[in-house]
Amino acid sequence: MLVSQFSRPLTCRLIEVLGKKKEPETMEVSCHCGNVKLIMARYPIEIAECNCSICRRYAAYWAYFSPSEVDIQVGDKGTKPYIWGDKEVEFHHCNSCGCITHYISTAKCSVDRTAVNMRMATSEQLQGLALRHIKGVLY
Repeated sequence: MLVSQFSRPLTCRLIEVLGKKKEPETMEVSCHCGNVKLIMARYPIEIAECNCSICRRYAAYWAYFSPSEVDIQVGDKGTKPYIWGDKEVEFHHCNSCGCITHYISTAKCSVDRTAVNMRMATSEQLQGLALRHIKGVLY
């Protein structure tokens, strides 16, 4: 929790409006070079850290959304997808800076999902979000 110069607790993504707190409507993150930008229609309720073989190597914190909630904007450098194992998800990284930006579920997956790598968010954006540990190694 942040504390202001007046020693009053602040919550990062909350804005005080007429005595009521309101979350911003959208959240935006980008890769290091700015080639890939993801704009989410809402802030995530939580972020997840999975320990499966690939997520552990990527050191990603995932926030899950329906595809309609995420606007993926890719610049001229593009992204490169990586699909492995059960071929249910397609991991994307920026062709310029190499950041793992997001994954999308494929037709083989039973869930229509876009996951955003929240390691691209600022520390202020992450503050106050719950972190859930997923034992993906067991799947």
